[in-house]
Amino acid sequence: MFGRRKQPLGTVVLVVPYNFPILLFCWQASAALAAGNAVIIKPSEATTLTTLLAMDAFTHLPPGLLQVLGGGAEIGRQLVEHEHTHGIAFTGSVPAGQAVARGAAERFKPVLIEASGNDPCIVMPSAPVAAAARNAAYATFLNAGQVCTSPERFYVHEAVYDDFLAALVKEAQALRVGRGLDDVDMGPMVSQRELQRFERIIGRALEQGARLMTGGRRPQYLHKGWFYEPTVLAVEHHMDIMHDECFGPVAPVCKVSSLDEALRLANDSRFGLGASIYTHDLTEAMRAVNEIESGMVWVNTPLNDNDGVPFGGRKMTGVGRQLGAEGLEQFRRSKMVILAPEVVTGDELFPYQPEHGFRAVVAD
Repeated sequence: MFGRRKQPLGTVVLVVPYNFPILLFCWQASAALAAGNAVIIKPSEATTLTTLLAMDAFTHLPPGLLQVLGGGAEIGRQLVEHEHTHGIAFTGSVPAGQAVARGAAERFKPVLIEASGNDPCIVMPSAPVAAAARNAAYATFLNAGQVCTSPERFYVHEAVYDDFLAALVKEAQALRVGRGLDDVDMGPMVSQRELQRFERIIGRALEQGARLMTGGRRPQYLHKGWFYEPTVLAVEHHMDIMHDECFGPVAPVCKVSSLDEALRLANDSRFGLGASIYTHDLTEAMRAVNEIESGMVWVNTPLNDNDGVPFGGRKMTGVGRQLGAEGLEQFRRSKMVILAPEVVTGDELFPYQPEHGFRAVVAD
């Protein structure tokens, strides 16, 4: 009789970013714990207190099974390289993800890495323009654009380009920006450093010829905090903003003449996390699903997740999957088992019987 056993890795390290500090550690910790592992969370320095407060929900677990260790990159490095940690899940930038992968490789530890995204969104003539623009605004400006799967570059068919651009500008201008204690649709960016980084990206796009359709500045009525207006740009594909992760509230919109062009430009990226298409043509939808080089594709819907399907990317976005059966397997190892009910010695063991041999015939 033969089969397999599924066993936990041991102690799993979760390096969690600032943008969804509770959601992402719950995605990973739930799978890691369900697979039988102990878990150490290394939160972002920007959200350490948030993570520590959330630990009150886990006090019923055995002591030490789920722990938090705050700190910076050096703490993360030591956790990744330590001989008594056995698996790593990381979400963050490409350079940091590469450093994690190198550190884990020294001990052949399995890794789940979700680095950057630069997700394309295609809009075709058969899609209802107003609905597509409303969905696009939600997906782009959710959490001030600090979402790895937010669409960061739009490829809109020339037949609906002007109408879509006007509708998206209208949606962006209608959003209420402010602190979360008020009735608002979009809050601030996480830090001054991130806001300044984002401002440089917008500035570079304008230098390269992007047309500012709306936004492009800090709100005049908010004098404190790291707020930025929802921004829409009319761009060309060659501009830097279409090739690097923005991670902020901007929608760069590029005109295309066909689905073939849109798919080609969508794949012209070193990243491959998610992608979206808006179309009522099933053939167009299935071409996008099959041809876009990404780990996920949304058709006519903005950023829906489901715990039963795998979440992850391709190319420089990283390796491994969260959620679904694949997410559970990320934190388990398989062991082959061959079992005989009793000890038996057969003729196939040493010494071989004469009739089991093969004698070569050597020609004179």
